[in-house]
Amino acid sequence: MSDLFDRLWTQVRELEEFDWQAVSRLGCSRETAVRYLRHWRDAGKIRVSRVTRNGKRWYAPTDRPLPGPKPVSGEATPEGNMWRAMRTLRHFNPTDVAAHANAGGVEVTVEKARAYCRQLLASEHLRVVEMAIPGRREAVYRLIEDTGPRAPKPVRLAGILDPNTGGFSPAKGGAA
Repeated sequence: MSDLFDRLWTQVRELEEFDWQAVSRLGCSRETAVRYLRHWRDAGKIRVSRVTRNGKRWYAPTDRPLPGPKPVSGEATPEGNMWRAMRTLRHFNPTDVAAHANAGGVEVTVEKARAYCRQLLASEHLRVVEMAIPGRREAVYRLIEDTGPRAPKPVRLAGILDPNTGGFSPAKGGAA
């Protein structure tokens, strides 16, 4: 196409994930960035890696694995596995979380997942999408406060300590 096209492609290939604004910052207009993204996508050089809540598309080169939640270095923990499962799933109930969190030699029961969901709901990390009907179905949750890869952990002060932000959210109505 052009020297600009080749130069941008060389720079974009080095990025793990990008959107039209990242391409534009490399030295072209918005229209050119969108046109090049469309061309690279149609040619199979890039793929959509994620779409944000507001519909913004992020892309990644097809020769690399998609970016996403990865285990944090260190020993696997039940909270870490449950947190990664919640970050990956769009909507989930405690049974879903327990099923996806049993990995790395860590066993997560449905009761443990249910308790963790209740704690994250109290700290406003989760929102209820569908109310539970006792004896019929569990509540369905959605993660609304994804603060990073490290799992928020319950502490004895009756609340949630989020190591990503350093924030503490006290639990509403009860002690640990």
